[in-house]
Amino acid sequence: MLTFASGLIIIFGALKPDWPYLALGLSYMVGAAASMLVREALVPSTQPRVTQVMAVMLLIFSLYGFADLARYL
Repeated sequence: MLTFASGLIIIFGALKPDWPYLALGLSYMVGAAASMLVREALVPSTQPRVTQVMAVMLLIFSLYGFADLARYL
């Protein structure tokens, strides 16, 4: 899910900057980050801090992207 979200952001964000595709990619990224946090809460991994930091960074990046997309509305 995270790979698909990153691919959407890279392909449609850099090559074809249409806001609906960016919104779709960012929403997938929010879902992937939430999935990482829930998975970490249910089944802790050997490196929980790295996973949590990465998920929070993805959420911040996604929310910043949504704030940037607000100019298209």
